[in-house]
Amino acid sequence: MNKLMTVAAGLLLSTSAFASNVTLHNDTTVTTSSFATKAEALDAGLSVAQNLSDMSQNELRIQLPVNAYQNVNNISIDNTKVKVEEFAQVRGEVQYRAIVDVDYHFDAKESR
Repeated sequence: MNKLMTVAAGLLLSTSAFASNVTLHNDTTVTTSSFATKAEALDAGLSVAQNLSDMSQNELRIQLPVNAYQNVNNISIDNTKVKVEEFAQVRGEVQYRAIVDVDYHFDAKESR
């Protein structure tokens, strides 16, 4: 009887240590440096979006905030949107920067 209870307790503890894979959806923004014209900022933002789409899994792992998760795999960009922001650090000197909104998903281990 003691052996049976020991085996049952061991199985209960070992199954609770297993982890499962989950798909997580996330979003982030990437901001470019400043430009003198709106067209230059838009072009830079579109280049950032294209570069993200062309990146390998390892490059995406570095560029996107996934490091809080364990065993990240299958990172995929779902959507990117580019908008241009007008700003001034000094009165009368308007500058532009692109803000790229990135929606993505990835698989990760969920520990219990």
